[in-house]
Amino acid sequence: MTATASPRKRHGFTMIEVLTVLMVMSVVVRIGVPQYQGVAIKAEAVQIAADLHVVQTAVNEFQAEHNHWPEDFGPGLVPPELAPYLGGFRFNRGRYQLDWQNWTLPDGLPNRPNTRAILAVSVVTEDRALGAALKEMLGTNIHSFTIGDTYTFILDTD
Repeated sequence: MTATASPRKRHGFTMIEVLTVLMVMSVVVRIGVPQYQGVAIKAEAVQIAADLHVVQTAVNEFQAEHNHWPEDFGPGLVPPELAPYLGGFRFNRGRYQLDWQNWTLPDGLPNRPNTRAILAVSVVTEDRALGAALKEMLGTNIHSFTIGDTYTFILDTD
């Protein structure tokens, strides 16, 4: 009579199986993380665009009631004149700050002497990818310029 070998029960995984799973997971992470970061930055750019619209609406309401534009104020601080129109809205948003701009031009612009003011909102952020995403999203719909980590969007001229 011959003895038959009893089948061995496997417990756990082999080193090859573990390494294969780790390699597949690393490829998925390398592909997924940058795409997630891009989506997150675009979502934040949409939020900033909505914030710009909120400020523009408040400024227009203020101007309609007072027949002048709110005074210029510092980054991250809500101009006191606008506070009642913004209902608790903050200009310091964590990764970025808003800055209301009201530039008075006594002599006007060189090619437009009747333009006496430029009204804008600046977005101050150290995240260049966020600033670039915002500029790309708004495109040519709004005039803008960048100086360092400040992205300024012109809302109106007076």
